[in-house]
Amino acid sequence: MNKRTGSASTYLLIIAVLVLGLIGEYYYFQGKLMRMTQATQEAVGSGKAGSSRGNGETGTPARTTTGMAMAAVTPPALSDQQQQQIAAGTDKSTTEKTFNITGGNFYFAPNQITVNKGDKVTLIMTNAGGRHNIMIDEFNVTSEPVSTADTITVSFVADKAGTFVYYCSVPGHRQKGMWGTLVVR
Repeated sequence: MNKRTGSASTYLLIIAVLVLGLIGEYYYFQGKLMRMTQATQEAVGSGKAGSSRGNGETGTPARTTTGMAMAAVTPPALSDQQQQQIAAGTDKSTTEKTFNITGGNFYFAPNQITVNKGDKVTLIMTNAGGRHNIMIDEFNVTSEPVSTADTITVSFVADKAGTFVYYCSVPGHRQKGMWGTLVVR
């Protein structure tokens, strides 16, 4: 083997070792990130993560931050129509209630709605950004995620009294604050 061929082989071997080292490090940190994300999600689900809203005693989930970068947007002010709909939510002169909801990264506006038991409730969610849906487990309300500027309409009968959570089921969105409260009196 001549000197020139030996040097080329050495350089190739060094490059191969460096590439393999970088690949190994990438998978090591990916695994570490996945474990941290899973631990954070478990803490959020158990209510052990830091909270800026919520009360474990009432069953209201806490809005939390997970330490991950997120592009949260400040919810817009409620429109006059939305304020009127909220005010009319407990009106007993009608049993059909409609609420226009704006959904975005990572909020619902309004994030609290009150209706009477037995009311037929229609939620019209307009997506202000991202990909979102709306769910209410206790009333079997489920929708497919829609893209920016698309609208979802769901209807159900509020046939049981209590406080219920409506939320976006896109992974991580509920944990980042995309949920609201439905009160049925």
